[in-house]
Amino acid sequence: MKLLTKNNLLKIIHYIKKYSYLLGIFIFILILTKVNFNQLWQNIKGMKPLYLITALALGFPTLIIKSFCWNYIKRQQGMKYKLKDSFLMYASSLFISGFTPGRIGEVARAFYLKKDGYSMGKSLVGVIIDRLTDFIFLLVVIVVGSLFFITIFQKQITILILVIIITIVLSMVFLKIGLVKWFFKTLFNKFIPEQYQKSWKLSFQDFMNDLKIYKLKNYIIIFAITIFSWLFYYIQTYALGKGANIEGIPFLYFTVAITITGFITLIPISVAGIGTREAALILLFSPYAISIEKIIAFSSLILLMYLFSCLFGLICWLIKPIRI
Repeated sequence: MKLLTKNNLLKIIHYIKKYSYLLGIFIFILILTKVNFNQLWQNIKGMKPLYLITALALGFPTLIIKSFCWNYIKRQQGMKYKLKDSFLMYASSLFISGFTPGRIGEVARAFYLKKDGYSMGKSLVGVIIDRLTDFIFLLVVIVVGSLFFITIFQKQITILILVIIITIVLSMVFLKIGLVKWFFKTLFNKFIPEQYQKSWKLSFQDFMNDLKIYKLKNYIIIFAITIFSWLFYYIQTYALGKGANIEGIPFLYFTVAITITGFITLIPISVAGIGTREAALILLFSPYAISIEKIIAFSSLILLMYLFSCLFGLICWLIKPIRI
């Protein structure tokens, strides 16, 4: 019997990463075995169009606010763009994110700035701050909102809270003892696919120099705008739930459940969150006895909304195209 060599182990890890998305599909198939398709069809036919139209319309102010936030971040670096142009760039990145591998879509906005003569390192500052602020906000929502789940999922929530608290404390320690540069370099390297770093001629020093521009006041303003944008998103998703006839769930509980579900769908074991999203919603909505059929219908609406944002992004990309 051959020993497990380093090369063989790397090959196994490679194949696991390559085909990990199949796990989400497998989970989805298992869920479908529990579905009454006649009931599912009745739920789809019984959807409320007014709520769905409202949810669709709320996508635009959400996108405008996010574009405004990114515009504010860029202005602190001396990069002045009209809100219309930032909106087109931001929306285009949604299309690129939906139809490109890896994390290229996340940095698509930086290519617009690079095209205008800014270094890649400088261009990435706003993108990373924008995404990092989103991540911190969602962590806060999960920690605070987990109080809703303590009596229902006591052990699991306690572990989740401990993990998040330890992560936040360690981050604060890193920042306090002067490891800011190390922290952001690690984030920088994780954020950008390794195979693109050389070809994009990234300058980490440009990134760090522009990062020093931001003061506490700037971060407070950025965080406030981020909260406002997520509020619109939560209302939009809640409207989708109402449209799918999901009733009886308090708005705050619903918000936390959607946030946790969003984090779970980030795990790279599915395609567009299919399988993992349904499994998470079934678990989190279980205290309110929401049927699997309604959850499947609701999850499908979330996926359709995502595809619609990608389609809208395609239109914006055609108006303001960029090559990556």
